[in-house]
Amino acid sequence: MNDLISKFNQKELSGRDARLLQEWQQLDSLCNKRRAESKNPRKPSLSYIIRKKNIIGLPTEYEIWYRVKSIVGVKDTGVPREPIFGYLHKMSIVLPNNYPAADGNPIFTFRTDIWHPNIRYNGSFKGHVCLTIKEMGVLASLKDLVLRVERYLMYQLYHAENTYPYPEDQNVAEWVREEGEPNGWTRFGQDVDSITPAQQKPLTGGKTETSENKKTKKSLKI
Repeated sequence: MNDLISKFNQKELSGRDARLLQEWQQLDSLCNKRRAESKNPRKPSLSYIIRKKNIIGLPTEYEIWYRVKSIVGVKDTGVPREPIFGYLHKMSIVLPNNYPAADGNPIFTFRTDIWHPNIRYNGSFKGHVCLTIKEMGVLASLKDLVLRVERYLMYQLYHAENTYPYPEDQNVAEWVREEGEPNGWTRFGQDVDSITPAQQKPLTGGKTETSENKKTKKSLKI
């Protein structure tokens, strides 16, 4: 555990501060586990940097580093457009002053390019992650949301159909439907070691259903 975390006593905190400490502990534990499992502890699959703290020293803004294979763009020559893969992705998490209230959801924004239908690729909201989880700031832990985004990166979770809750980036969603899926380019994530056979169930059309999205409608992968 981070030495700075051990300086806080959970019993002495309440409300928002207690939640911030709990989130920090869980995220730190997750990243420590990834570091211990990594062949190169200096480059674990998941790590974090604290970018901002509140007045008593609890994190209110993180930078998450994902070291996984993901699509970061597509080649602009030829049809169909082949994906471009990257292996280091940086995302900021901002916890608003009213977090974890229902109207104080954490803000997830990628600082590096990500080509995913539920992450904005261009424009003034570039990098914005649409998590589509009701009451996510109240019931879902920061750790769970970070892991959910990791599954986005590996295309284990995505929603590319033009139906509710609708893709965050329509251009990427169109590529997924018309070019990515037909050519099997969105299937790369099912081959990683982190997915166990118990979590996989092949679907028609070359897609993979996991234990989480079994609970959703077939057309809704998020």
